[in-house]
Amino acid sequence: MMPTPDEPTRVPSVEEGLESGIDTPPGGAYLYTASIGTDAPDTTAQPNRTMEIVVAAVGLAVGLAGILLAQGIELRAETGGIDPRWWPTVLSIGSAALAAALLVAALVRPPFDRSDLETVGAGGWRRLLLATVIGAAYVAGWQLVGYLGATVVFLALLVWVFGGRGWKTIVLFPVITTGFTYLLFHTLLKVPL
Repeated sequence: MMPTPDEPTRVPSVEEGLESGIDTPPGGAYLYTASIGTDAPDTTAQPNRTMEIVVAAVGLAVGLAGILLAQGIELRAETGGIDPRWWPTVLSIGSAALAAALLVAALVRPPFDRSDLETVGAGGWRRLLLATVIGAAYVAGWQLVGYLGATVVFLALLVWVFGGRGWKTIVLFPVITTGFTYLLFHTLLKVPL
C-alpha cells in the first residue's frame, strides 16, 4: 500500500518487514521518518543599516586617530624617507580610506545581506569584551615588561578566548609569531620594539 502525498513516509518496523518478507538492512535496524516542525527560532542575522553606519564611522574615527597618533612618534633623526612614522601612517590612511568607503556604501546602498551569518549571542559579546580588555592590558604591559613578554602572553590569551585549547596552539603559535615579528622588525628592519 503506497502512502498518499499527505501522509508521512514510514519505513516498516523489523517485525513488519519480517512478516512481509522485506529483508532487514545491515545492522537489522529500520528508521522512521517524520516531518520536523520549524519551532526553532530563526538565528540568521538580519540586515542592519544602523550597525553598518556605526561600524564604518567608528572605523573612520580610529583610522583618523591613528594618522594623528602616528605623526606624534618621536624621531631620533629626520631621514626624509621611510621612518618609524611611515608604516603606522600608511596603515592608518588605508584603514581610514576603507572605513570611509564602507560609510558611503552604508549610506547610499541597501544594507548588506547577512542571511549567511548567525546572530551574535552572549558568548560573542563576552569574547569581544575580553579581547578589548586583553588588548588594553597588552598596550600597558608592553611598557612594563617589553615587547617579547607582553606579546607572547597577549597572543596566548587571545587564542584561548577565541577557542584554541591545544598546547601547540596556545604555546607554539604565540612563541613562533612573536619570534618572527621580533626578528623581522627589531633585527632585520632595525625598528626598536
